[in-house]
Amino acid sequence: MIRQSRPLARSVSFDVTDGHGVIEVTGGERGSLLLLAGDPEFLEANDGCGSMGWLAARAGTGGPGLSDVKYLIEWLGAPGLVPDPRTGQAEPPDPESLRPLLSLLSPGRYVMTAALAPHHLRVVHPRALQVRSWYADEELALVTTDAWPPRDHRAVRRYRDRIRAGGDLPALVALFPTAGSRVGYLLDGHHKLAAYEQAEVRPLVIRLVPQVPRPFRPDDLDRAQAAFSDGPSRHQGDTLGGVFPSMREESA
Repeated sequence: MIRQSRPLARSVSFDVTDGHGVIEVTGGERGSLLLLAGDPEFLEANDGCGSMGWLAARAGTGGPGLSDVKYLIEWLGAPGLVPDPRTGQAEPPDPESLRPLLSLLSPGRYVMTAALAPHHLRVVHPRALQVRSWYADEELALVTTDAWPPRDHRAVRRYRDRIRAGGDLPALVALFPTAGSRVGYLLDGHHKLAAYEQAEVRPLVIRLVPQVPRPFRPDDLDRAQAAFSDGPSRHQGDTLGGVFPSMREESA
């Protein structure tokens, strides 16, 4: 059951009381873990090397992929959200419209906003047991959780043509560990994002954030360190080795 209240304009808070816990994000603005079916699957973090260096990693292929546990929501193809031409913000949708996806989250209270992405948007695609590094010289980065670029080129073209024609914009859904986080996980909308890139139009992003950030749990970090470091590259192990100590300092 989803119970909602509206504390501020342009945002909506809602409670997921019967969530299945398939999708959970822990951590904060310096780094986070995305857990799927309880297993650490994706990681993003400040690499601690200065100049706002950032990294993202994905565990091995043995874990569940997000495409296996999520619902595709046709409604997101044309949600009827209208961004303000001055601010880029849109009135967020009724949480019930997203219920099939929200029911996969861990129970708790979340805040939802909707807005056009900044002009400088980075798309990060971490491959299994590899580390992607970048400098945060943009306002927003999205970590992909499905095939990238998307394999269904016809779907991308359909979205691209509709975006170029104007009218009802399709929406992406991304999960962030905190309201101030600049890096989020793209839960749904990979084809739409590719279409936006081809159309050279800023994407409309629905942001989901736990109202109270969830700190790292020590046992999750233990399993994550084993999962993400189980690769042939010594360089990857060294890179991640510098990240996990700081994560442990922030653990519950």
